[in-house]
Amino acid sequence: MDPAAKAHGIEQDLKAAARAGGLSLLDEPTRDEQGCVVGYLLQPLSQNGPDPVDATVTSLHDNGWGGERRTQVKGMRRITLTKEDWTLRVRDYSAQRAKRGFVALLATKASCGPS
Repeated sequence: MDPAAKAHGIEQDLKAAARAGGLSLLDEPTRDEQGCVVGYLLQPLSQNGPDPVDATVTSLHDNGWGGERRTQVKGMRRITLTKEDWTLRVRDYSAQRAKRGFVALLATKASCGPS
């Protein structure tokens, strides 16, 4: 599969997971011409109900993402997932109102070099 097509598939994974988690797009998606990076800046649609980041991660698991690692740094929750040669970094600032409560998803392809 060519790199652009694979990146498109990764992008579709992220979009579907964001929808499943109740996250809305804040800005245009991040992409690069080589098909090495796909990213989204999102915001929870609702402050009530299930945790949107956990729901997003569950959707990603259902779509083949695994190897989950979680850390907490200064009020920011970080979750790392992998799928084939892609690494997805989820950064959850939703508890930080000063940062407008956003969530960032950034997927990078390992074979493209350092991320």
